[in-house]
Amino acid sequence: MLFRQNMPNLQSKIRFLHAIPTMQAVDIYLSGSLFGRNVAFSDITCYENISPGNYELQLYKTGTYDTPLISKEIDILPNTNSTVNLVTLGGELYTLTLNDATGKGGLANCFLRFMNLSPNAPLLTLSLSNDTSLFSNVEYLETTGYYALSPAIYDFKVSFSSLSGVYKFISNKTLTNGKFYTIYIIGLLNKQPGLGYLMVEDGVQ
Repeated sequence: MLFRQNMPNLQSKIRFLHAIPTMQAVDIYLSGSLFGRNVAFSDITCYENISPGNYELQLYKTGTYDTPLISKEIDILPNTNSTVNLVTLGGELYTLTLNDATGKGGLANCFLRFMNLSPNAPLLTLSLSNDTSLFSNVEYLETTGYYALSPAIYDFKVSFSSLSGVYKFISNKTLTNGKFYTIYIIGLLNKQPGLGYLMVEDGVQ
């Protein structure tokens, strides 16, 4: 008698965020198979199912397949959701992989995470409109945990450690019960492309 139908589901999910302001659009390959085509700055791909294991990640300038911009191994663990962020570190192309939570019904709260992916921004603080700080002095590429919030419509304020009185606002965002979200700050401060944000749901079923 076969037991396959009783085995746990070990399938994982992965997506990519292009967060390098100065880099052209790229094609993304995993172990020789095209995963994402013409992924430009500020684009985030949809989650795709992927079998656990070790993969060769290669990035190419869109439309080419000769010399990769980067080639590295990534390990996909069973039953995980991951966002691979394309960033720079020390002036070099770098990938930062985040483990994303999975939204589950029945939870009493929603959950928010905050990421500073702007390479020239100072330390960033994310607050509510009443100045209650959620995440303080977040440095470039710092990985925060998820903060529990009541489901509601929120206005957020981003402040800068070295720029007193300068704020950016993220307004009218609906956070739903039992779901997980990340706010990414991307772009360049006082340069082009300018500073902006992405707010995405994590672990989308």
